[in-house]
Amino acid sequence: MRSIALVGALIVTLACVACADGGGAFVSSAATHFTPGVTTRADALKALGPPSSVYEAANGETTLSWARDGGLFNSGETKQYAVVFGPDDKMIRVTQTP
Repeated sequence: MRSIALVGALIVTLACVACADGGGAFVSSAATHFTPGVTTRADALKALGPPSSVYEAANGETTLSWARDGGLFNSGETKQYAVVFGPDDKMIRVTQTP
């Protein structure tokens, strides 16, 4: 009986971990070491993976954004991080959109 309870607790724990919103936290923690004028577009792609969208402005700036949904418990909430790069592919700024 004790082993059944242990297996049940393990299943519940794994389900909670799988449903947790780690996507936004991952982007936030990875972007904390980004430095304007130093971090390159390649650095951001290496740290965050492929972006959800890319916008190239007429002035030569490129904005890469990563969007994560809120998961099972906050399904209506999307977190978005956008990193703006200059024509030299060096970071200008990081913005977070709730």
